[in-house]
Amino acid sequence: MSAEELALLRAESGGPLPESFGRLDGTQARLLAVALRRARERRASGLNEAAEDALTLVPALTREPVRRMLFR
Repeated sequence: MSAEELALLRAESGGPLPESFGRLDGTQARLLAVALRRARERRASGLNEAAEDALTLVPALTREPVRRMLFR
């Protein structure tokens, strides 16, 4: 695995990599980095949807100011 692929994996994982990641070849490292990015995007999307659903409990007239306070 090249230093660039290692850096990409480290950035996507958000922390130090396990030793076993050093045994991945370049293709495997790129696939893992893409999978980690997609998982993070799905999680963020789910959190955004949950937050929007929760805002339906806030009275309509105050919903927009509350949204601005929470999601600056």
